[in-house]
Amino acid sequence: MSNAPERLLRGIVIGRRPAGDGSVRVALYTDGLGLVHALAKSAREERSKLRAHLVEGTKGLFSLVRGASVWRVTGVVGSENVYFALPGRGSAKESAARVIGVVRQFVRGEGSDPYLFSSLWEYLGALPDFSDENIELAECTAVLKILSALGYVRADRGIERFLDAPYGPQAFTAMAPVRARVVAAINEGIAASGL
Repeated sequence: MSNAPERLLRGIVIGRRPAGDGSVRVALYTDGLGLVHALAKSAREERSKLRAHLVEGTKGLFSLVRGASVWRVTGVVGSENVYFALPGRGSAKESAARVIGVVRQFVRGEGSDPYLFSSLWEYLGALPDFSDENIELAECTAVLKILSALGYVRADRGIERFLDAPYGPQAFTAMAPVRARVVAAINEGIAASGL
């Protein structure tokens, strides 16, 4: 039995796959450790209290314990799944899936990055409040922030102001005229990454 201390971390489930009989391995992007792959024993079984909390798009406070060779999820509180918070809003759900996919594709366990974490956390938290007209602009802002934090996008003078701008109508109104430049910068960064 491990006497490792329990870590309570804000996290977002960015991926999940089966692991053995009834268990699940989740990819969590956390505020304190960055990307963590953790095992949740018996979490696919119906009786599991963790089952509903370990679905892609869920954010909350995760209790993790470091075992001999793997992190283990031992509890979750205050969780909310972004997809469930968007009933009937297909374009918003697709946007959330694409942004989570960017994190899954480009983050390789570089360690904790508070800016990247808060960019993703705030985007997912605010997404239910965005109007349908602002979904694409919010997604562009989130991906720009994430790829910039990872060093894949170098923001020029025309778009650097969006890196620290909060998600909201004022930022989206300012982004609309330069959206093509933002998308071009994002696409160049993705192409240059080779991933």
